[in-house]
Amino acid sequence: MSAWVGISDLSAWHRECKNSKRRYWRDIEASCGGPPGKSAVIDREYSQRSPLTWLKDYQGPAIDINAGIRDGHTGSVPISHSLLAFNRIAEKKDRVAVADILAMTKTAKVPEHLQREIKDPAYGKKRPLFRAISKNARVTIFDGGHEIVTGAAFSWLSKQRRPASKR
Repeated sequence: MSAWVGISDLSAWHRECKNSKRRYWRDIEASCGGPPGKSAVIDREYSQRSPLTWLKDYQGPAIDINAGIRDGHTGSVPISHSLLAFNRIAEKKDRVAVADILAMTKTAKVPEHLQREIKDPAYGKKRPLFRAISKNARVTIFDGGHEIVTGAAFSWLSKQRRPASKR
């Protein structure tokens, strides 16, 4: 699977949209029956619609999660959503520290101690700025916003192979 600039926690995104005056919070409330915290039924709607709910103990196919470093600044979904989704799948030793997630989300920059040269020509001018890999998951933060880098998505997908079926 290849995921780009996705929302992983609908309650968090509702709060982020409301705080930043993005109109989406109204649509979220209409879909879920109201704001988070109003009732257990509504909270269950938010949870059931949030990928973080379903990623715990993820054993599915390989997943490549991507976000532009400026998303949430010039786009609508903060990169914390992608990084937290990766952390839900990753082994504990491979997770991105919460402090680093907060710093990247707030400043739209990769902390100096996490900066590495990443050569991946599939991203073209949207070069990768940060990458982490764990088990069957990879997260890449690239030089961009709320967008998909089609060449990178197809390049990664073209390298995936379906596991041999057991008979």
